[in-house]
Amino acid sequence: MEYFYRREKRNFAQRLLLQVADDSNLYGWGIAQHMFTPSRIDIAEVQLDDRPYAGALFAIHSLRSMDREKRMILTTAVNLGVTGPLSMADEAQTWVHRAIGYTKPEGWHNQVPNDIILNYNLEVEREVVNVSGKLIVSGVMDAYVGTLYDAMGAGFKLQLGRVRSPYDAPPEAGNGRKDHQLYLLMQPTARVIYYNALLQGGIIHHITSSEEGYTLGKDMIERISAFTEVGLVYERPKLAISLSRKMRTAPFKGGNALEYGSVTVAFDL
Repeated sequence: MEYFYRREKRNFAQRLLLQVADDSNLYGWGIAQHMFTPSRIDIAEVQLDDRPYAGALFAIHSLRSMDREKRMILTTAVNLGVTGPLSMADEAQTWVHRAIGYTKPEGWHNQVPNDIILNYNLEVEREVVNVSGKLIVSGVMDAYVGTLYDAMGAGFKLQLGRVRSPYDAPPEAGNGRKDHQLYLLMQPTARVIYYNALLQGGIIHHITSSEEGYTLGKDMIERISAFTEVGLVYERPKLAISLSRKMRTAPFKGGNALEYGSVTVAFDL
């Protein structure tokens, strides 16, 4: 969940984020909770051939800065929070499963231990093809540095359908269907991964050589991963809805590829 807003004067927290223009900057504050489990959640013992139970709870402060002349968007974000039992992932998943009558997860006592999250994330998107009103192709590069996730990646984003470039002036109000967008989205990315605290444990875990919880060794991590997002997006003034399917190759050796869906709704208050 995130709240986005615009402002002219930058405070200290906002100066941590990078901007490429002075007149098109969208700031955000949000909170996220992540939870991961092995394939079999009905087993209480550590499953040595699968990933650890892991949870994360963190605040997000972000900036989406747009340079219309260069047709480029730079998005930066700072994440601050915790992993382990303090993330309350155990309680959240157990409550949801109880509410819907699904299998109770039995192995959260083996989860990746408590640690801190301080991560800086960056994404650069630049438009390279624009067939007016029909097709947009953009190159994308990203990087992640910190105690949660360290990685770099590159790919592209394709938007096909009734679509308008964000760098073009919006249509005049009351222009009917020209105000609406409906398009297919595809975004494949290849990423080199150096570190993942939700598999390997966090910085305190490694400094103290703690044996608490179950974590994977560095040799178990797949260093090159492919990610793909495919979806349908509808946008109109003050409202956007997207349905997407996200897939990635196995994050650790011997593991399975991951696939999940998401629904995103954004609206003006």
